[in-house]
Amino acid sequence: ILGHIRCFSEDEVRRIADLGLVLTTHTNRYIHKQSHIMLEELGAEREDDIVPIRRLRENGVHVSLATDNVPSSLWYPVWQSIARENLHTGTRIGIGQALSRENALRCATIEGAWLTFEEDVKGSLEPGKLADMVVLDRDPLSCAEDAIKETRADVTIVGGKVVYERTS
Repeated sequence: ILGHIRCFSEDEVRRIADLGLVLTTHTNRYIHKQSHIMLEELGAEREDDIVPIRRLRENGVHVSLATDNVPSSLWYPVWQSIARENLHTGTRIGIGQALSRENALRCATIEGAWLTFEEDVKGSLEPGKLADMVVLDRDPLSCAEDAIKETRADVTIVGGKVVYERTS
């Protein structure tokens, strides 16, 4: 497992794929907060090397979205992997590496299960797997792009039992 991925060239991505590594990202820092700095360091010709999630996935690498930073909601990394918007400049950096909404959700679900070696029991709704799930306050596949980061759970179900229900 490689954590906190930052920049990878095409050759490095191929080596990662050949090694069968699983990666976790830190989009809050490397896309949203610091991509303008990395772009200045790398140059425009290497813009798509900044957190190249799409390239990694196209090469068969399992990439999980994660956060250990403010804001702590996983919906920010989902949005950041789609929009790739820099907090300081408002520009989109490395847009060639942007994920579709569906692929971003996969990185937040089934790919997270791969990261913890639990892909046989978690990450997707299938017979024989745990049916832990949430009912969301909006559809992240069709809401306005900027609204994705504001997505909240109305209901959370773990082990078949409601463990959280938003009251207002």
